[in-house]
Amino acid sequence: MVAIKMPHFQIVFLSLLLNGILSSIIPENHDRRSQVKDLSDIEHQLKGGHNAEYDHEAFLGKEKAHEFDRLTPEQSKQRLGVLVDKIDSNNDGLVTEPEMVAWIKYIQRRYVTEDAKTQWANYELEGAASMSWDYYMERTYGSATDETEMNSETKLHFKEMKDRDYRRFKLADVDYDGKLTFTEYVNFLHPEDAPHMREVVVKETLDDLDKNKDGRISIDEYIVDMWPDMGKETEPEWVTTEREHFEKWRDLNKDGFLDSNEIQHWVMPDDYDHAIAESRHLIYEADSSKDGNLTKREILDHSDLFVGSQATDFGEAFKYSHDEF
Repeated sequence: MVAIKMPHFQIVFLSLLLNGILSSIIPENHDRRSQVKDLSDIEHQLKGGHNAEYDHEAFLGKEKAHEFDRLTPEQSKQRLGVLVDKIDSNNDGLVTEPEMVAWIKYIQRRYVTEDAKTQWANYELEGAASMSWDYYMERTYGSATDETEMNSETKLHFKEMKDRDYRRFKLADVDYDGKLTFTEYVNFLHPEDAPHMREVVVKETLDDLDKNKDGRISIDEYIVDMWPDMGKETEPEWVTTEREHFEKWRDLNKDGFLDSNEIQHWVMPDDYDHAIAESRHLIYEADSSKDGNLTKREILDHSDLFVGSQATDFGEAFKYSHDEF
């Protein structure tokens, strides 16, 4: 699989766009389309070699990324040893690939769940088990629901956001009762992590990149999304590489555009799992005996692969039950 450089999409601050009339609890990145997340925002490959900081975040999480910076090497190894015991679910002294995959996916799920808990609490449901669309609209947009106070540009953008939210809400509401439970809200907030929400991820990607609204993404629309300076300066090497990726790997029918099926194959490929790929990489690098598994000693001997300058929130992990293992 060719390494993919995911674009960094610009966040638009609603408080500026809506002329300051929002008195609500809109999350900071509410206006940002959903996208399938890599295991870290850090580039996995750097010029000249592998980026170990990616492995640290993938293996340990990123919420308290500086915690290990304050630890001595001895303290870091001690904590890593405790973590290895957690990952070795059958206590046989070996960390297998399935156990490593399960751990990395647990770290991913924990981030999504904790993020949703934080947002859910902001709605002040006062013990209610679910939230209606009308309540969500009022709590999220507040006085912005009065479109008479908006200029034409703001009104159009508000409609786009409302339509996007409604589309997510309807798909997330799997029991069709017009409300979202917390579990459904997790999928509403992070549709990229729910298989039944895939069409939302594809639609939002198409809506955002398809600037001329012809229902498909051209190579220029694809490039300018990740490199806004297109046409203003000499094209860097990584952009040239992205053009090649578009032509060779994204545009499957070779018509010069990405349709919905090709967008799904790009942002949500069925044949690639980040957690599996990262688990295999970690085991390959640390497996001194080359038996396909990792002992505690092998992990500790390669501790810089698992923990380091972009340290961990793994201490937080111990606060939660780990029933997955």
